[in-house]
Amino acid sequence: MKKSINTIVFIAILIVSLTCNYYKAEAQNSYQQSTDKRIILAEKNFPFLSSILNPGIVNDFVSKNEELTNLLKKKSIAIQSKFNNSQTRTVIPIKTIVSIIEWQKEEIDLIIEQIKKISLELEEQSAFLKMKDSHKFSFLKLQNNTDWIGKTLERELEGMNRIIHIYALAEKPNSPQIDSVSYNVKSEYYQKVINIVALNLSDDLDQMSFCFEPTMNFALWLLEINKRDEASRFEPMVLGENSQAAEQITRTNWDNYQYSVILVPGHGPEEKGVDLSPLGMMRCKLAANRFKKGLAPFIILSGGYVHPFQTPYCEAIEMKKELMSRYGIPESTLIIEPHARHTTTNFRNAARLMFKYGIPTDKKALCTTTVDQSIYITDMDFNQRCMKVLGYMPYRLGNRLNRNDIEFYPLNASMFIDNSDPLDP
Repeated sequence: MKKSINTIVFIAILIVSLTCNYYKAEAQNSYQQSTDKRIILAEKNFPFLSSILNPGIVNDFVSKNEELTNLLKKKSIAIQSKFNNSQTRTVIPIKTIVSIIEWQKEEIDLIIEQIKKISLELEEQSAFLKMKDSHKFSFLKLQNNTDWIGKTLERELEGMNRIIHIYALAEKPNSPQIDSVSYNVKSEYYQKVINIVALNLSDDLDQMSFCFEPTMNFALWLLEINKRDEASRFEPMVLGENSQAAEQITRTNWDNYQYSVILVPGHGPEEKGVDLSPLGMMRCKLAANRFKKGLAPFIILSGGYVHPFQTPYCEAIEMKKELMSRYGIPESTLIIEPHARHTTTNFRNAARLMFKYGIPTDKKALCTTTVDQSIYITDMDFNQRCMKVLGYMPYRLGNRLNRNDIEFYPLNASMFIDNSDPLDP
Protein backbone atom coordinates (compact mmCIF):
# COMPACT_ATOMS: atom_id res chain seq x y z
CA MET A 1 0.00 0.00 0.00
CA LYS A 2 2.83 2.40 0.93
CA LYS A 3 4.58 1.68 -2.36
CA SER A 4 1.35 2.37 -4.25
CA ILE A 5 0.88 5.75 -2.51
CA ASN A 6 4.47 6.71 -3.26
CA THR A 7 3.91 5.85 -6.91
CA ILE A 8 0.81 8.05 -7.07
CA VAL A 9 2.66 10.94 -5.44
CA PHE A 10 5.56 10.52 -7.87
CA ILE A 11 3.19 10.59 -10.88
CA ALA A 12 1.42 13.70 -9.56
CA ILE A 13 4.74 15.51 -9.09
CA LEU A 14 5.85 14.42 -12.57
CA ILE A 15 2.65 15.80 -14.16
CA VAL A 16 3.08 19.16 -12.41
CA SER A 17 6.74 19.23 -13.45
CA LEU A 18 5.93 18.56 -17.09
CA THR A 19 3.19 21.21 -17.06
CA CYS A 20 5.49 23.86 -15.65
CA ASN A 21 8.35 22.94 -17.97
CA TYR A 22 5.97 23.12 -20.97
CA TYR A 23 4.83 26.58 -19.92
CA LYS A 24 8.43 27.68 -19.40
CA ALA A 25 9.34 26.46 -22.89
CA GLU A 26 6.35 28.33 -24.32
CA ALA A 27 7.46 31.47 -22.52
CA GLN A 28 10.99 31.03 -23.85
CA ASN A 29 9.68 30.89 -27.42
CA SER A 30 7.42 33.88 -26.80
CA TYR A 31 10.31 35.85 -25.35
CA GLN A 32 12.53 35.15 -28.34
CA GLN A 33 9.79 36.35 -30.69
CA SER A 34 8.68 39.30 -28.53
CA THR A 35 11.76 41.47 -28.04
CA ASP A 36 9.68 44.53 -28.95
CA LYS A 37 7.59 45.86 -26.07
CA ARG A 38 4.75 46.60 -28.47
CA ILE A 39 4.56 42.93 -29.45
CA ILE A 40 4.12 41.94 -25.82
CA LEU A 41 1.47 44.64 -25.36
CA ALA A 42 -0.30 43.41 -28.50
CA GLU A 43 -0.30 39.80 -27.32
CA LYS A 44 -1.79 40.89 -24.00
CA ASN A 45 -4.46 43.26 -25.32
CA PHE A 46 -5.29 41.65 -28.66
CA PRO A 47 -4.49 37.93 -28.33
CA PHE A 48 -6.70 36.76 -31.21
CA LEU A 49 -5.50 39.31 -33.77
CA SER A 50 -1.90 38.90 -32.56
CA SER A 51 -2.15 35.17 -33.19
CA ILE A 52 -2.97 35.91 -36.84
CA LEU A 53 0.43 37.61 -37.19
CA ASN A 54 2.21 34.34 -36.37
CA PRO A 55 2.93 32.12 -39.39
CA GLY A 56 0.44 29.28 -39.64
CA ILE A 57 -2.85 28.12 -41.06
CA VAL A 58 -4.93 31.02 -39.67
CA ASN A 59 -2.37 33.54 -40.92
CA ASP A 60 -2.49 32.02 -44.42
CA PHE A 61 -6.25 32.14 -44.72
CA VAL A 62 -6.53 35.75 -43.50
CA SER A 63 -3.69 37.03 -45.69
CA LYS A 64 -5.38 35.61 -48.80
CA ASN A 65 -8.77 37.21 -48.11
CA GLU A 66 -9.43 39.78 -50.84
CA GLU A 67 -11.85 41.94 -48.82
CA LEU A 68 -9.41 42.27 -45.91
CA THR A 69 -6.50 43.00 -48.25
CA ASN A 70 -8.52 45.76 -49.92
CA LEU A 71 -9.37 47.22 -46.52
CA LEU A 72 -5.66 47.47 -45.69
CA LYS A 73 -5.02 49.23 -48.99
CA LYS A 74 -7.87 51.65 -48.39
CA LYS A 75 -6.67 52.42 -44.86
CA SER A 76 -3.09 52.87 -46.02
CA ILE A 77 -4.08 55.25 -48.82
CA ALA A 78 -6.12 57.37 -46.39
CA ILE A 79 -3.18 57.64 -43.96
CA GLN A 80 -0.50 58.21 -46.59
CA SER A 81 -2.47 60.84 -48.49
CA LYS A 82 -2.73 62.85 -45.29
CA PHE A 83 0.86 62.54 -44.12
CA ASN A 84 3.21 61.54 -46.94
CA ASN A 85 2.81 64.85 -48.73
CA SER A 86 3.46 66.80 -45.54
CA GLN A 87 6.78 68.61 -46.02
CA THR A 88 6.01 71.44 -43.63
CA ARG A 89 5.83 71.84 -39.86
CA THR A 90 2.06 72.33 -40.01
CA VAL A 91 0.43 70.39 -37.18
CA ILE A 92 -2.63 68.35 -38.09
CA PRO A 93 -5.28 68.38 -35.31
CA ILE A 94 -5.30 65.23 -33.20
CA LYS A 95 -9.03 64.72 -33.84
CA THR A 96 -8.34 64.61 -37.58
CA ILE A 97 -5.58 62.05 -37.10
CA VAL A 98 -7.81 59.90 -34.93
CA SER A 99 -10.69 60.03 -37.42
CA ILE A 100 -8.41 58.59 -40.13
CA ILE A 101 -6.76 55.85 -38.08
CA GLU A 102 -9.49 54.62 -35.72
CA TRP A 103 -12.01 51.96 -36.73
CA GLN A 104 -15.31 52.98 -38.22
CA LYS A 105 -18.32 50.75 -37.52
CA GLU A 106 -18.60 49.60 -41.13
CA GLU A 107 -14.93 48.55 -41.10
CA ILE A 108 -15.40 46.54 -37.91
CA ASP A 109 -18.48 44.87 -39.41
CA LEU A 110 -16.52 43.99 -42.57
CA ILE A 111 -13.64 42.40 -40.63
CA ILE A 112 -16.02 40.39 -38.47
CA GLU A 113 -17.96 39.19 -41.51
CA GLN A 114 -14.85 38.08 -43.39
CA ILE A 115 -13.10 36.35 -40.50
CA LYS A 116 -16.34 34.57 -39.60
CA LYS A 117 -16.30 33.17 -43.14
CA ILE A 118 -12.69 32.12 -42.75
CA SER A 119 -13.52 30.41 -39.44
CA LEU A 120 -15.94 28.10 -41.24
CA GLU A 121 -13.07 26.91 -43.46
CA LEU A 122 -10.85 26.39 -40.42
CA GLU A 123 -13.26 24.38 -38.27
CA GLU A 124 -11.21 21.20 -38.38
CA GLN A 125 -7.77 22.83 -38.06
CA SER A 126 -6.07 21.97 -34.76
CA ALA A 127 -4.52 25.43 -34.36
CA PHE A 128 -7.89 27.07 -34.70
CA LEU A 129 -9.59 24.58 -32.37
CA LYS A 130 -6.90 25.21 -29.76
CA MET A 131 -7.66 28.93 -29.92
CA LYS A 132 -11.38 28.28 -29.61
CA ASP A 133 -10.97 25.99 -26.60
CA SER A 134 -8.76 28.49 -24.81
CA HIS A 135 -10.37 30.46 -22.00
CA LYS A 136 -8.60 33.57 -23.32
CA PHE A 137 -11.37 34.52 -25.70
CA SER A 138 -14.54 33.83 -23.75
CA PHE A 139 -15.60 32.83 -20.25
CA LEU A 140 -18.98 31.72 -21.63
CA LYS A 141 -19.88 28.42 -23.28
CA LEU A 142 -20.53 29.48 -26.86
CA GLN A 143 -22.27 27.12 -29.23
CA ASN A 144 -20.38 27.76 -32.45
CA ASN A 145 -17.33 29.37 -34.01
CA THR A 146 -19.07 32.48 -35.24
CA ASP A 147 -20.27 33.37 -31.74
CA TRP A 148 -16.86 33.64 -30.15
CA ILE A 149 -15.13 34.93 -33.30
CA GLY A 150 -17.56 37.83 -33.65
CA LYS A 151 -17.49 38.81 -29.97
CA THR A 152 -13.70 38.51 -29.77
CA LEU A 153 -13.05 40.58 -32.90
CA GLU A 154 -15.49 43.28 -31.85
CA ARG A 155 -13.89 43.46 -28.40
CA GLU A 156 -10.34 43.68 -29.75
CA LEU A 157 -11.06 46.20 -32.53
CA GLU A 158 -13.09 48.42 -30.22
CA GLY A 159 -10.31 48.01 -27.66
CA MET A 160 -7.92 49.69 -30.11
CA ASN A 161 -10.35 52.60 -30.47
CA ARG A 162 -10.66 52.82 -26.69
CA ILE A 163 -6.88 53.15 -26.26
CA ILE A 164 -6.76 55.82 -28.97
CA HIS A 165 -9.61 57.80 -27.44
CA ILE A 166 -8.08 57.70 -23.94
CA TYR A 167 -4.44 58.43 -24.85
CA ALA A 168 -4.94 60.74 -27.84
CA LEU A 169 -8.21 62.51 -26.99
CA ALA A 170 -8.08 62.32 -23.16
CA GLU A 171 -11.35 60.42 -22.73
CA LYS A 172 -11.71 58.98 -19.24
CA PRO A 173 -10.50 55.41 -18.57
CA ASN A 174 -12.12 53.14 -15.96
CA SER A 175 -9.94 54.65 -13.22
CA PRO A 176 -9.12 58.25 -14.22
CA GLN A 177 -7.00 59.02 -11.15
CA ILE A 178 -4.41 56.36 -11.98
CA ASP A 179 -4.84 55.39 -15.66
CA SER A 180 -5.32 58.64 -17.59
CA VAL A 181 -3.26 60.15 -20.42
CA SER A 182 0.07 61.47 -19.16
CA TYR A 183 0.08 64.77 -21.10
CA ASN A 184 -2.12 67.74 -21.76
CA VAL A 185 -3.61 66.70 -25.10
CA LYS A 186 -4.28 70.34 -25.98
CA SER A 187 -0.64 71.35 -25.51
CA GLU A 188 1.48 72.25 -28.51
CA TYR A 189 4.02 69.63 -27.46
CA TYR A 190 1.57 66.71 -27.39
CA GLN A 191 -0.03 67.79 -30.66
CA LYS A 192 3.43 67.61 -32.22
CA VAL A 193 4.14 64.21 -30.65
CA ILE A 194 0.93 62.67 -32.04
CA ASN A 195 1.70 64.10 -35.48
CA ILE A 196 5.15 62.51 -35.46
CA VAL A 197 3.75 59.16 -34.31
CA ALA A 198 1.27 59.29 -37.20
CA LEU A 199 4.06 60.20 -39.66
CA ASN A 200 6.11 57.23 -38.51
CA LEU A 201 3.07 54.98 -38.82
CA SER A 202 2.69 56.17 -42.42
CA ASP A 203 6.34 55.28 -43.10
CA ASP A 204 5.82 51.75 -41.75
CA LEU A 205 2.69 50.87 -43.75
CA ASP A 206 4.62 49.03 -46.46
CA GLN A 207 5.75 46.51 -43.81
CA MET A 208 2.18 45.63 -42.79
CA SER A 209 0.24 42.70 -44.23
CA PHE A 210 -3.04 42.75 -42.32
CA CYS A 211 -5.81 45.33 -42.21
CA PHE A 212 -5.80 45.64 -38.43
CA GLU A 213 -2.08 46.47 -38.12
CA PRO A 214 -2.12 50.27 -38.73
CA THR A 215 -4.72 50.97 -36.04
CA MET A 216 -3.22 48.46 -33.63
CA ASN A 217 0.29 49.88 -34.00
CA PHE A 218 -0.95 53.45 -33.47
CA ALA A 219 -2.77 52.37 -30.28
CA LEU A 220 0.28 50.53 -28.96
CA TRP A 221 2.56 53.51 -29.60
CA LEU A 222 0.13 55.68 -27.63
CA LEU A 223 0.50 53.33 -24.66
CA GLU A 224 4.27 53.50 -24.89
CA ILE A 225 4.66 57.26 -25.25
CA ASN A 226 2.36 57.77 -22.26
CA LYS A 227 4.42 55.30 -20.20
CA ARG A 228 1.30 53.16 -19.96
CA ASP A 229 3.13 49.97 -20.91
CA GLU A 230 2.54 48.36 -17.51
CA ALA A 231 1.04 45.21 -19.04
CA SER A 232 4.36 44.35 -20.70
CA ARG A 233 6.63 44.93 -17.72
CA PHE A 234 8.55 41.94 -16.32
CA GLU A 235 7.31 39.66 -19.10
CA PRO A 236 8.00 36.82 -19.52
CA MET A 237 8.09 36.55 -15.72
CA VAL A 238 8.74 32.81 -15.77
CA LEU A 239 12.20 33.57 -17.18
CA GLY A 240 12.86 36.55 -14.92
CA GLU A 241 11.44 37.45 -11.52
CA ASN A 242 9.51 34.16 -11.20
CA SER A 243 12.12 31.83 -12.66
CA GLN A 244 13.30 30.42 -9.31
CA ALA A 245 9.75 29.84 -8.12
CA ALA A 246 8.86 28.16 -11.44
CA GLU A 247 11.69 25.69 -10.89
CA GLN A 248 10.69 25.15 -7.27
CA ILE A 249 7.10 24.35 -8.29
CA THR A 250 8.35 21.28 -10.19
CA ARG A 251 9.91 19.91 -7.00
CA THR A 252 7.05 20.65 -4.59
CA ASN A 253 5.12 17.92 -2.79
CA TRP A 254 1.78 19.67 -2.38
CA ASP A 255 0.50 17.06 0.09
CA ASN A 256 2.87 18.52 2.68
CA TYR A 257 0.92 21.79 2.84
CA GLN A 258 -2.54 22.87 3.91
CA TYR A 259 -2.73 25.51 1.16
CA SER A 260 -1.30 25.80 -2.35
CA VAL A 261 -0.29 29.47 -2.04
CA ILE A 262 -0.66 32.54 0.15
CA LEU A 263 -1.99 35.46 -1.90
CA VAL A 264 -0.99 38.91 -0.64
CA PRO A 265 -2.75 41.83 -2.38
CA GLY A 266 -0.70 45.02 -2.56
CA HIS A 267 -1.56 48.48 -1.29
CA GLY A 268 -0.16 51.53 -3.06
CA PRO A 269 1.29 54.51 -1.18
CA GLU A 270 -0.65 57.75 -1.38
CA GLU A 271 2.47 59.96 -1.39
CA LYS A 272 5.06 60.32 -4.15
CA GLY A 273 8.50 58.88 -3.44
CA VAL A 274 7.22 56.15 -1.08
CA ASP A 275 8.17 52.66 -2.24
CA LEU A 276 6.06 50.51 0.11
CA SER A 277 2.99 51.73 1.97
CA PRO A 278 2.44 51.06 5.70
CA LEU A 279 -0.41 48.67 4.85
CA GLY A 280 1.85 46.90 2.36
CA MET A 281 4.40 46.41 5.15
CA MET A 282 1.75 44.98 7.49
CA ARG A 283 0.50 42.58 4.82
CA CYS A 284 4.07 41.34 4.30
CA LYS A 285 4.41 40.75 8.04
CA LEU A 286 1.22 38.71 8.10
CA ALA A 287 2.27 36.65 5.07
CA ALA A 288 5.74 35.95 6.50
CA ASN A 289 4.11 34.66 9.68
CA ARG A 290 1.85 32.24 7.76
CA PHE A 291 4.66 31.10 5.51
CA LYS A 292 6.99 30.33 8.41
CA LYS A 293 4.24 28.24 9.97
CA GLY A 294 4.42 26.08 6.84
CA LEU A 295 0.86 26.74 5.67
CA ALA A 296 1.86 27.00 1.98
CA PRO A 297 5.02 26.55 -0.11
CA PHE A 298 4.63 29.81 -2.09
CA ILE A 299 3.55 33.41 -1.62
CA ILE A 300 1.97 35.28 -4.54
CA LEU A 301 2.56 39.03 -4.26
CA SER A 302 -0.01 40.90 -6.35
CA GLY A 303 -0.02 44.57 -7.31
CA GLY A 304 1.26 46.76 -10.12
CA TYR A 305 2.35 50.35 -10.67
CA VAL A 306 -0.80 51.95 -9.30
CA HIS A 307 -0.73 54.73 -6.67
CA PRO A 308 0.10 57.54 -6.91
CA PHE A 309 -0.29 58.43 -10.61
CA GLN A 310 2.71 57.22 -12.67
CA THR A 311 4.49 55.86 -9.61
CA PRO A 312 7.92 54.33 -10.32
CA TYR A 313 7.28 51.63 -7.70
CA CYS A 314 5.60 48.28 -8.31
CA GLU A 315 3.68 46.92 -5.31
CA ALA A 316 4.59 43.26 -5.98
CA ILE A 317 8.29 44.01 -6.39
CA GLU A 318 8.47 46.16 -3.25
CA MET A 319 6.69 43.48 -1.21
CA LYS A 320 9.08 40.87 -2.57
CA LYS A 321 12.03 43.00 -1.45
CA GLU A 322 10.46 43.42 2.00
CA LEU A 323 9.86 39.70 2.50
CA MET A 324 13.38 38.78 1.41
CA SER A 325 15.32 41.48 3.27
CA ARG A 326 13.31 41.79 6.49
CA TYR A 327 11.95 38.26 6.95
CA GLY A 328 14.49 36.14 5.07
CA ILE A 329 11.89 34.49 2.83
CA PRO A 330 13.69 32.66 -0.04
CA GLU A 331 13.21 34.11 -3.52
CA SER A 332 12.39 30.64 -4.82
CA THR A 333 9.15 30.72 -2.81
CA LEU A 334 8.01 34.18 -3.96
CA ILE A 335 5.86 34.65 -7.09
CA ILE A 336 5.27 38.20 -8.27
CA GLU A 337 2.10 39.26 -10.05
CA PRO A 338 3.05 42.85 -11.01
CA HIS A 339 0.06 43.94 -13.11
CA ALA A 340 -3.09 44.02 -10.95
CA ARG A 341 -4.53 47.48 -10.34
CA HIS A 342 -7.53 46.55 -8.18
CA THR A 343 -8.56 43.87 -5.67
CA THR A 344 -10.67 42.18 -8.35
CA THR A 345 -7.60 41.64 -10.52
CA ASN A 346 -5.44 40.63 -7.55
CA PHE A 347 -7.56 37.47 -7.45
CA ARG A 348 -7.93 37.15 -11.23
CA ASN A 349 -4.23 37.51 -12.01
CA ALA A 350 -3.15 35.25 -9.16
CA ALA A 351 -5.52 32.59 -10.49
CA ARG A 352 -4.00 32.96 -13.96
CA LEU A 353 -0.51 32.34 -12.64
CA MET A 354 -1.66 29.30 -10.68
CA PHE A 355 -3.11 27.73 -13.84
CA LYS A 356 -0.11 28.71 -15.97
CA TYR A 357 2.58 27.55 -13.57
CA GLY A 358 1.00 24.20 -12.74
CA ILE A 359 0.01 25.00 -9.16
CA PRO A 360 -2.85 22.69 -8.06
CA THR A 361 -6.09 24.63 -8.51
CA ASP A 362 -8.28 22.06 -6.76
CA LYS A 363 -6.38 22.68 -3.53
CA LYS A 364 -7.39 25.51 -1.21
CA ALA A 365 -5.45 28.76 -1.44
CA LEU A 366 -5.17 31.41 1.25
CA CYS A 367 -5.59 35.16 0.88
CA THR A 368 -3.82 36.98 3.72
CA THR A 369 -4.32 40.72 4.07
CA THR A 370 -5.07 43.50 6.54
CA VAL A 371 -8.49 43.69 8.13
CA ASP A 372 -9.69 46.63 6.01
CA GLN A 373 -9.34 44.70 2.74
CA SER A 374 -10.32 41.38 4.26
CA ILE A 375 -13.71 42.74 5.33
CA TYR A 376 -14.15 44.33 1.89
CA ILE A 377 -13.59 40.95 0.21
CA THR A 378 -16.11 39.00 2.29
CA ASP A 379 -18.64 41.48 3.69
CA MET A 380 -18.91 44.50 1.37
CA ASP A 381 -20.41 43.22 -1.89
CA PHE A 382 -17.05 42.33 -3.41
CA ASN A 383 -18.73 39.55 -5.41
CA GLN A 384 -20.97 42.12 -7.06
CA ARG A 385 -17.92 44.24 -7.76
CA CYS A 386 -16.24 41.32 -9.55
CA MET A 387 -19.33 40.68 -11.65
CA LYS A 388 -19.65 44.35 -12.57
CA VAL A 389 -15.98 44.88 -13.44
CA LEU A 390 -14.95 41.45 -14.77
CA GLY A 391 -18.26 39.92 -15.74
CA TYR A 392 -17.53 36.73 -13.79
CA MET A 393 -16.11 35.45 -10.51
CA PRO A 394 -12.34 34.78 -10.67
CA TYR A 395 -12.45 32.57 -7.58
CA ARG A 396 -14.74 30.49 -5.40
CA LEU A 397 -14.74 31.72 -1.83
CA GLY A 398 -13.98 29.33 1.00
CA ASN A 399 -14.06 29.97 4.74
CA ARG A 400 -13.09 33.13 6.57
CA LEU A 401 -10.62 31.93 9.21
CA ASN A 402 -10.05 35.17 11.13
CA ARG A 403 -9.78 38.90 10.47
CA ASN A 404 -6.83 38.43 8.09
CA ASP A 405 -7.22 35.06 6.36
CA ILE A 406 -9.71 33.91 3.74
CA GLU A 407 -9.72 30.59 1.87
CA PHE A 408 -10.43 30.52 -1.87
CA TYR A 409 -10.20 28.38 -5.00
CA PRO A 410 -9.10 29.86 -8.39
CA LEU A 411 -11.48 29.49 -11.34
CA ASN A 412 -10.34 29.09 -14.95
CA ALA A 413 -12.66 31.88 -16.15
CA SER A 414 -9.79 34.09 -14.97
CA MET A 415 -7.87 33.25 -18.14
CA PHE A 416 -10.25 35.44 -20.17
CA ILE A 417 -8.47 38.47 -21.69
CA ASP A 418 -10.43 41.71 -21.39
CA ASN A 419 -8.80 44.78 -22.94
CA SER A 420 -11.30 47.20 -21.41
CA ASP A 421 -8.37 47.84 -19.07
CA PRO A 422 -5.39 47.99 -21.47
CA LEU A 423 -2.91 48.44 -18.60
CA ASP A 424 -3.90 45.05 -17.20
CA PRO A 425 -6.03 43.10 -19.67
